[in-house]
Amino acid sequence: MKRALTLGLGTLLFPTLALAQATPGAAAAAPAQAGVDPTVPSTVHLVDDSEPRAPVVPRAADLLGSHVLVGAALGPAWSLGKLGSNEAAVRGLGTGLGFRADAGLGVSRSVALGVWGSFATYTDGDRCGSSCSGKAFAVGPFVRYHLSQGLRFDPWLTLGGGYRQLSYESGPKQKFAGVEWLHFELGADYYAFSGFGLGPYGALSLSSYSTRPAGAGSAAVNTELSVGLRFLLDLPGR
Repeated sequence: MKRALTLGLGTLLFPTLALAQATPGAAAAAPAQAGVDPTVPSTVHLVDDSEPRAPVVPRAADLLGSHVLVGAALGPAWSLGKLGSNEAAVRGLGTGLGFRADAGLGVSRSVALGVWGSFATYTDGDRCGSSCSGKAFAVGPFVRYHLSQGLRFDPWLTLGGGYRQLSYESGPKQKFAGVEWLHFELGADYYAFSGFGLGPYGALSLSSYSTRPAGAGSAAVNTELSVGLRFLLDLPGR
């Protein structure tokens, strides 16, 4: 009798226990199959807040590399400082009119290398009785750095050096020659057309003359300043 009751109760309870044991496994399997993390409560929503990839922006076209640049400029010039320790520049040289030219080749998108030259004629200085006929000539290499890329307005700066010669007449002819050990220019070109530009410039040079008249004294530093308008030819153009 007891055995019959035990079998009967086991028959009734077995499906219930089997269902209770199977339910957690099925509940865990279902979310896993649906691709949901079983450790996250069903009330929590995951949001993908990762930043989108930034678009790739190509570099501006190279408008200087391999270009041939030819410039010419005109403007007033002033010789200041001393031609020698006993010779002030203003004694023989007044305000001058300077002509400048340069030719360069773009070696990168920002840098050009080349040569420059200048010629200036001066009015009479303080010591000139009639006409001193002051003249100056200089030439040398340069490196120019362009500050912008792909714009019509192109500012730049130039560093260089070279050889400088100056002369004027005050009784006997006074001739000076030596090294221009600093040649600095600052300017900007505005491209009115693809291959033609123009703009202002300013130049500063420092020189020391190793060749000088006996009465000029020892070597000294002479300063040359000039400003003006520069014209540019750009081949093959922008």
